[in-house]
Amino acid sequence: MACYEGVFYNYFSIGMDAQVAYGFHHLRNEKPYLAQGPIANKSIYSGYSCTQGWFLTPCINDPSLRGLKNILRMHIKKVNCREWEQIPVPKSVRAIVCLNLHNYGSGRNPWGNPTVDYLEKRGFVEAHVDDGLLEIFGLKQGWHASFVMVELISAKHIAQAAAIRLEMRGGEWRDSFLQMDGEPWKQPMSREYSSFVEIRRVPHQSVMISGE
Repeated sequence: MACYEGVFYNYFSIGMDAQVAYGFHHLRNEKPYLAQGPIANKSIYSGYSCTQGWFLTPCINDPSLRGLKNILRMHIKKVNCREWEQIPVPKSVRAIVCLNLHNYGSGRNPWGNPTVDYLEKRGFVEAHVDDGLLEIFGLKQGWHASFVMVELISAKHIAQAAAIRLEMRGGEWRDSFLQMDGEPWKQPMSREYSSFVEIRRVPHQSVMISGE
């Protein structure tokens, strides 16, 4: 059994957004001359989004197989709670993001600013960067993600948690794609055993930087 540790400050995600980021990073490392500016970068991202099925799913594939529900189980711990609680993964979701800070995707706020009534109905609290909670939301496909990124709509709210455990097991997929703070990687999966990702808060010292 192999075990790895890492730290992220802003966000952790699994799914199609990480897959597109992985493709972009891989191409940029192999052919850096293709990614030399914002317009070129956005064009490459758009190309990967379409070819990987983020926007357009090939007709020969079953669109429902693209959902994370097929490979993922998610458990969370709430504040001051020792027990893990299983949270259903919506079948329409193709990317799940665990957000520590409010910013994602070049300064967007995909969690949005839900009303007090909505928060009470869902059992959520107002999101703050220092509340010890991660906001967990989902992106359905490229069109939904695009509207979220221009802040016309909010992402699909899934949960708020003090700790998260993700269990991945291969089925129709042989690999999953994950990223931490924009650094993506490919995670091999198997039908015989599961891969686990556990996210929890790490104590840290406050840092103050002053300039003259």
